[in-house]
Amino acid sequence: MRSIGTVLIACVLSLVAGSAQTKTDRERARIQNKLGWDDMKSEAWERAAKSFQNAIDIDPAFEIPHYGLGRANMALKKFDAAIAAYERCRNLYSAQAGRQFSNAQEAQRYRRDRITEIDEQLREVQSRPMNAATSDMVRQLQNQRRDIQESIQRGNDMSIMSTVPPWVSLALGSAYFRAGRASDAEREYKAAIAADSRAGEAHSNLAVVYFEAGRYTDAANALQSAKKSGFKVNPDLEKAIREKAK
Repeated sequence: MRSIGTVLIACVLSLVAGSAQTKTDRERARIQNKLGWDDMKSEAWERAAKSFQNAIDIDPAFEIPHYGLGRANMALKKFDAAIAAYERCRNLYSAQAGRQFSNAQEAQRYRRDRITEIDEQLREVQSRPMNAATSDMVRQLQNQRRDIQESIQRGNDMSIMSTVPPWVSLALGSAYFRAGRASDAEREYKAAIAADSRAGEAHSNLAVVYFEAGRYTDAANALQSAKKSGFKVNPDLEKAIREKAK
């Protein structure tokens, strides 16, 4: 019969092993996630989708591969599959809101891991051709990183205040729109704007939703907000809205 001390040591070792396995899973998932984004750059959409799915299979709670899978499926015109991936990504971020940790050290470890993942994501986004959409995403990621860094410096908060990143809501809105789900698209574009009022593409896309619904005054206002944010709006869309809003 084993002694109590032996049993306790075995339990501790088991917990340590479990923690190490979790960390290893996330690290393995990051490798697959990076492969997915590398494939996206070369427009190997099917291969990218497979790599993102591999990352998800390893660590289902890793948000970014779900977003990547949505991007790959959008490129493949698999809109329903893209919606499902983006929705899982959104729900994972939502689930973090108000999350409570058992101690400050655990919370800090989580925040440092998030900083690492944001830095990886920033490198990937900054490697793309820069336009208004990628500039918005870089700014939003930098803001997210700053907020987490400030939480690390405060150090004693054991809760996580998290929101769905605006670029996730924007992507989901676009997937809904392509699938003909205008009301869902409107909701997600508004969510992106609520998270970042300077999200010019979300304002512009919302203008399209309003225009197609015959809500021309709303479309004109949304397009004006897009222009104020510095987003270069489509001149044909602007002309069409102006004519209808008279």
